[in-house]
Amino acid sequence: MKAFMLSASRTSPRAIQRLTFRSTLVGLLLAAATATGAQDPELYANAQAQLSAADTAAALASLRQLTEEERNFAPGWGLLGRILAAQAGGVATDFRERREADEALRRAIKLDPGHPLYLLGLAELMRKQQIYLDARRVLGQAMEAAEKDPDRLPAAELATLWFQRGLFYEDVYLDTRHLMFVPDIAAQTPDCAALGTFCLNFTNPKRFNETFRHAGDLSEEGEDDFENMADAFRRALEADPSHAGAFRRLAIHLIDRADYPEAVRLSRTYIAAAPDGPWGHLTLALASQRTGQDSLAEVEFDLGLERAPTNLVAHYQDISPLLRESQARGYLDEAQDQQRLVEEILWRKSDPLYLTPGNEVRVAHLARVAYADLMFEDPSEGVWGAETEQGIIYVRYGPPQHIWQIQRDVSREMSGAAFETSSAGPQGGGRWIFWNYGWGLPNFIFAKQSRWRHASHMLSSYSKSAEEAVREAVPASYTTSFEMYGYPVQLARFRGAADSIIELDLYSEVPAEKLLTGPGSLDLGLYVYAGVEHVRVYERTMNIDATRQPQALTYSLPLLGGRYTYSLEARASNGSAAVRREAVEVAPFLSGTLALSDLVLAQTVTPRVSDPTDRRGFAIKVSRKLQFEPYEPFAFYWEVYGLEADAEGFANYQVTISVTDAAGGGVLAKVAGAIGGLLGLADDEEIELTYERLVELTGDRVPEYMSLEVATDEPGDYRLQVEVSDRLSGRTVTGERIFKVVGPE
Repeated sequence: MKAFMLSASRTSPRAIQRLTFRSTLVGLLLAAATATGAQDPELYANAQAQLSAADTAAALASLRQLTEEERNFAPGWGLLGRILAAQAGGVATDFRERREADEALRRAIKLDPGHPLYLLGLAELMRKQQIYLDARRVLGQAMEAAEKDPDRLPAAELATLWFQRGLFYEDVYLDTRHLMFVPDIAAQTPDCAALGTFCLNFTNPKRFNETFRHAGDLSEEGEDDFENMADAFRRALEADPSHAGAFRRLAIHLIDRADYPEAVRLSRTYIAAAPDGPWGHLTLALASQRTGQDSLAEVEFDLGLERAPTNLVAHYQDISPLLRESQARGYLDEAQDQQRLVEEILWRKSDPLYLTPGNEVRVAHLARVAYADLMFEDPSEGVWGAETEQGIIYVRYGPPQHIWQIQRDVSREMSGAAFETSSAGPQGGGRWIFWNYGWGLPNFIFAKQSRWRHASHMLSSYSKSAEEAVREAVPASYTTSFEMYGYPVQLARFRGAADSIIELDLYSEVPAEKLLTGPGSLDLGLYVYAGVEHVRVYERTMNIDATRQPQALTYSLPLLGGRYTYSLEARASNGSAAVRREAVEVAPFLSGTLALSDLVLAQTVTPRVSDPTDRRGFAIKVSRKLQFEPYEPFAFYWEVYGLEADAEGFANYQVTISVTDAAGGGVLAKVAGAIGGLLGLADDEEIELTYERLVELTGDRVPEYMSLEVATDEPGDYRLQVEVSDRLSGRTVTGERIFKVVGPE
């Protein structure tokens, strides 16, 4: 498994047009608005038309005028009350809308006692006001009225009735999800009062988290509520198979409980009922991503976004939550076409495996947004879940390793101290929610009221400030759903056929022993991208039959000068993959400028012909892992460019070779093999080896090679350095290569 990090770490505020539950207001209320008689007042018909045109403000104005003129027309009061109830926020400071909604709905019920729609509206309003028991009682009355006269409600409204019933059960279920019994959890104490509640979470998180390791699990207490909730949402979908709210709430809980087959079945059924909507495809994509089907998930995400309104598309395209503050400001200030370009480059760079048709990191990000939207959305508040405090963290860091929820009103007998917020006293009936991303890491801590799905950071807490600090310093990271391994490679740059051309050699070794369990096939690929816009300039793919032996593979590419990113990839049929991805600067070797190619380390270097002129005239058994056993002789090859010639066409230069350890200390070495005898260096061990060459220049380069034995048995990294000094021009150039000496396994 490999984590991929985006160069992003700061969420920047953004004014986004939100597609919220309120946008479904027209569809939910029009059925009720049209279910009266042919003699409806003209203002009522006007309100219907205005709702159809999504002009809620005009519809409210018409209904207010209607209720002034037609005081006993129950449908006018009922529709007015339901619109106001749907618009009213649960945490609003202005209660005028709530009061007006309450008065209108009670007037409608008085004029038409027992009408299930008016009772439903009043129950929904009470739920927003957190008058929970009364809300359930009124909803029960609405259900009884609907059962007594089932033909009175159109299917869409019957579905809404069951949907609201499901939300009540969901409120209770969310209070028991991940609920733990922790009698000895550390509470606020005087010696760390400055850190706020649960100070040990920040000062000694490992000790704090230990309190949860053997805590009692109380989450099973909510299983009955889960079954009742799921049944209510299913009844809503039976009445109206296209009911988006019931589908979303049921589907996300199935996914959250890892019931992926049922979530997929439900999503496909919903897609058949609402083929033009986005949510069936987005939810199916989330379930597919959770089961490792990234390519299918990407197809479904794209299908969903094709069917989504523009504001929902913008919500999913927006990458500002992944960017540092300065980057986010720059991104949001760009024109729309430039934003699309930035997004395209970001996802292209972050794609962990170009061999696959999809981008697993983009899919993982979209899956996080979809999960957060669905799990943390609040139908009463009309806010996308990815924009809540929990949603922001989930999108950035992914699912927590552990979630713990405890009661906020635990007694002193249980904990030794009453839990308090930073503001006032004990908080009755609430919950603390801890999100843990590692046993040694502090938790994000959220607070919520019972029966209320909105959760937020502790007020004036370190949880909030710590989250902001982490976002500033640590980029977002993603993991793939398949195993990923390293890909050994030695890279070398040589002068090409002209001043402007560089030949880039990649001496790779496909790690088949890690990817295969027996003989099989491997998909291989080399991809090269240029510049900051990450434009693909080279691609080569192939399929080979392989055994569990390392497979040597060499690429040689002619390139112009610039900055490139290469990606060497291998993938087995079981999905596991190996990747080596690095940036490399490629600068031309200009005529008249003294330069060295990269040093190529090898087991052996042997001339193929009597007078080789470049690397192709040598048999080079390249070391693709850049590692050697202690005292194992090795060879290296390089080329010298830009030497100055005398009047007779000869170049004279000195070569100095040294090997140093990680601390910079010199290591004894001697030249091995026949070339050592030729140079008179074979018998001496030296910290620094020096020899002088006089060669006739017959081309644009001089090839050099050497066999060396390093006198050390100490495992670790070593630096091979070659210095060439041109005696005629007085110029000096240096090249180096890091290699590893490995000890016994």
